[in-house]
Amino acid sequence: MNEPSTFRPFVFSIVEDDGENVTIEISEENYRLDIEAGIAEEATLKPGRYKMKRGGFLARHPELKIEEKKRA
Repeated sequence: MNEPSTFRPFVFSIVEDDGENVTIEISEENYRLDIEAGIAEEATLKPGRYKMKRGGFLARHPELKIEEKKRA
């Protein structure tokens, strides 16, 4: 038997964005729809606001920055 898909796009609202830091908000309704779609609680964000820093991955991995790579 095929199990139903738990795929559901990650839905959030941007509350604040200054280009470096961003605050997103997960609504109670979107959280509930994730759970109803079969997504595990530990695999989705709970309702509320989350502050994040843009570009954190490249700050930790500068070797991946395209503009700093040299062509062969």
